[in-house]
Amino acid sequence: MFWLQTWQCVPLRELLDPGSALIGNLDEVTQQECNFPSPFWRRHSQKRAAYYTMMHVGLVLFALITRAAAGTSPCQAPNGQDGLPGAPGAPGRDGRPGEDGDTGDPGMHTGILGEPGVKGQRGNPGPPGTPGLRGYVGPTGPIGEAGLAGAKGQKGQSGQGGGLQGKERPAFSVVKVTTNDPVPGRPVMFDRAITNEGECFKMALGKFLSCKAGWYYFTYNMISEGKLCINIMKNNRKEAGFCDTHGSKNNWQKYQMNSGGTVLRLNKRDEVWLQTTQHHSDVFGSDDLNSVFSGFLLFPAE
Repeated sequence: MFWLQTWQCVPLRELLDPGSALIGNLDEVTQQECNFPSPFWRRHSQKRAAYYTMMHVGLVLFALITRAAAGTSPCQAPNGQDGLPGAPGAPGRDGRPGEDGDTGDPGMHTGILGEPGVKGQRGNPGPPGTPGLRGYVGPTGPIGEAGLAGAKGQKGQSGQGGGLQGKERPAFSVVKVTTNDPVPGRPVMFDRAITNEGECFKMALGKFLSCKAGWYYFTYNMISEGKLCINIMKNNRKEAGFCDTHGSKNNWQKYQMNSGGTVLRLNKRDEVWLQTTQHHSDVFGSDDLNSVFSGFLLFPAE
């Protein structure tokens, strides 16, 4: 309570605006409140003293606020000094890109053209490229005009005659249509000639008499009911032989075929024929089943 005992009373009249309606009521209050150390203060209880104290403080604050609002406060403090600058703020975000500027004028060439340099060496050829696809065949062009006739050529040599005929190209094919076994060691006789170009095959002899030197092909197909051996003879000499000594083993297979052939080099008037061997001369012939002997000139020797 020390501050209460040393209280310095300040008249409220000085704190209020002179035109305030409260001035008339302040004399009594001021007189009472400025005598806190009087016996009046001591006689009252502390609660009552606190009440009056608060009332006095409230009135003082009200007077100060009113005076300050009116701009007539006598207790104006001097202006303070400027504070220290604050810390730099964080960098702001980048602004939006600006619009494109106008196109500038073309630059001017101010340099001096130099002289052309020396031509460089020729480079190596590059690798061949991939062949392209084959193009379509174009349409046929129009037929051109006939050219001028050329000069007449020289007369050629006479040509050879047409194809060989007759004795110049002999060929024969004869058949046996009867069943009579030939005599072994002698020519097999045939009954009829299918082909006899040049009449070189002699039916009465059963032999082919060469009309022209050259290479000939001879072949035969003989039907047999038993054992058969055939030799191709040339001028009393055996050139080839074919034999079937087993015969048919089945009753239902009565006939069998014996075939053979060869190529011979003949001079003019050489003889060729077929002949059987001893005990193997069973040759069959009929109108339905024929034994055939054939031969022809492959190409002449001259």
